[in-house]
Amino acid sequence: MITKTKDNLRILARGLQVRLARLLPRHVPIAFKLALVMTLLLVVGMTSLGLVISDNQNQLIRTQLDEFGNAMALQLAKQASEPILSENGLNLQMLTSNLGQEEKILGAAIYAHDGQPLSGTGRLPNLGKTLFESNAVIAHPWFGVDSNGNSERLISFIAPANYQGVRAGSVVITLSASLMDQAAAEAREAVIYATLAMTLLASLFAYWLSRRLSLPIHHLMKATEAIGRGDLATRIDQRRNDELGYLFEGFNNMAAGLLKKSQVEQVFSRYVSKSVADKVLANLDEVRLVDRPIEATVLFADISGFTAMSENLEPSQVSGLLNEYFSYISHACALHGGVVDKFIGDCAMLVFGVAEDDSDHAFNAVSCGVLIQQLAAELNQQRLTEGKPEVHFRIGINSGTMLAGNLGSDDRMEYTVVGDAVNLASRLCSEAEPDQIIIREQLHNNLQCRIVAQAGQSIKIRGKSAPVQIYSVNDLSKEGKSQLRNHLKALRNSFNALQDEKTVDHA
Repeated sequence: MITKTKDNLRILARGLQVRLARLLPRHVPIAFKLALVMTLLLVVGMTSLGLVISDNQNQLIRTQLDEFGNAMALQLAKQASEPILSENGLNLQMLTSNLGQEEKILGAAIYAHDGQPLSGTGRLPNLGKTLFESNAVIAHPWFGVDSNGNSERLISFIAPANYQGVRAGSVVITLSASLMDQAAAEAREAVIYATLAMTLLASLFAYWLSRRLSLPIHHLMKATEAIGRGDLATRIDQRRNDELGYLFEGFNNMAAGLLKKSQVEQVFSRYVSKSVADKVLANLDEVRLVDRPIEATVLFADISGFTAMSENLEPSQVSGLLNEYFSYISHACALHGGVVDKFIGDCAMLVFGVAEDDSDHAFNAVSCGVLIQQLAAELNQQRLTEGKPEVHFRIGINSGTMLAGNLGSDDRMEYTVVGDAVNLASRLCSEAEPDQIIIREQLHNNLQCRIVAQAGQSIKIRGKSAPVQIYSVNDLSKEGKSQLRNHLKALRNSFNALQDEKTVDHA
């Protein structure tokens, strides 16, 4: 039973904690925190100061009241000592009557040595016999009722009336302690109002000061949010000679470093495939990628007769032509999940199934080759209308086991594939005719139901002891044509966008 009750209480406490967490704001501005802390410190300080002042004021009023009561009682005792011994009732009555006219004195009385009243006026307490035995002035607090029927706190001072060392009697002076309490209350209220006013002013000043102090931090927060959104050109244009100034300078240096890093990554990704760039940048401490044997497909696409064509073109035209066609080849390669391994002069080397696992890399490579040839045919129609020479590609494709890894030295290296299968793909590209795609028999047998190919002759390949049976790929089968049309449409749109850019630049 006790355990169950504890569990219920624990669940209830956890629920309350969750509800309170939901009520609290997720973000509290630092200006508010600073203002709250400064205000609390000021409130505590002003309250403590007010309490000290109020206590000192009460002590002062109480001391003044005691001194006044003692002085009046001693004065009356001195004046009444001789009349008490001479039993001069008229003189005693005059003494008490004159004191009763004082505004601060509410009552005055004279007693004989045995405590019998001899003369009195005003408000007097009921005194015990023991109060008349003291040789010093005694303060006796008591409560009475005023003329309105309200309770009132009073204090009577009892002093011995001595004549030549002999106690003749006693005197009593009654004062109002409520006046002291009223004065203390008024002083306390004044201190409270002053404290509240100073707290309000201090709170406003603390908030204003906190806003001023937190404004640079607010600028830093906004700049950090901009960096998080990808705006790496954000800078804080403030010059300060304090710690915040060093912080701003460090932030600007960090933002400049991030911008430079982003630019380097973008440029780096243009020189190597994105997958390789991501792997290298993800592990900068160990930039070597692990060499591993893989089953992949390599495609070589070479521009036929490019040397003769380039003799009639300006260097800028040659560069523009290569950049244009290599751009289309890169797009075609990406559409089929491959990556551009390298550009060798007027030849592009594409690999499939290396950067990412691809069980259908052979078909993707052949489909990419067909897409390149069909796009080149459409581009040639456009070039003929513009009076430009046609561009024809020779493509060789081969699949097999190859080694993917680093090639080069510690100072200069590249991530590529090497092996007999790669060399054979390059040889097949060299044997191909313009607008022809050549594959070997083994690859054809694996894809014969998905491609349209025509058997060619067996050719002698340098480095191979036996002739290699080749096939010329003309098109894809029916099931692959739909995707091919979509990819060709995407490349056509890219081609049109490039033409529009050229038109704008020319204008």
